Amino acid sequence: MKARNQGGRARKLEGDANEERDGNPFADGVRLLDRSSSADYLPLLDVTECGDFVYVTLETPGVTADQVRVWVRGSCIRVAGEKPADFPAGKVSFLRLERGFGKFCRTFEVIGPVDLGKVSARQKDGILTITIPKIPERRGRERLVPVMPD
Repeated sequence: MKARNQGGRARKLEGDANEERDGNPFADGVRLLDRSSSADYLPLLDVTECGDFVYVTLETPGVTADQVRVWVRGSCIRVAGEKPADFPAGKVSFLRLERGFGKFCRTFEVIGPVDLGKVSARQKDGILTITIPKIPERRGRERLVPVMPD
């Protein structure tokens, strides 16, 4: 897995589709490949898998549900919005600036057995949670092929 560092925390977001999972290169699983391009601001995020769902959780403080958009197209999920700057009106001199603001867009390609037709999103207390239901793997199952003697 390739780690991206943002805000001092390493994020494991990108991985090779052939990468081993639990020692088995053919193990079923869901992978998210970060396809985000540069933006003014990139919200920190976590990707977790629990039971029948994959969760993508983004930190979006100061952004309301009507200020963020989530799209699904093909195998990709795109999240876009704008975190407004909350500086006082007029000329501002920064002594230190660590908090990000501005337009953002995060795009992820989802690889694996999921139902992208049933993706849902919820914004609460500055956290955007995207829920992706998993489905039973129908393709790519490993099966033994008998070899017949001549």
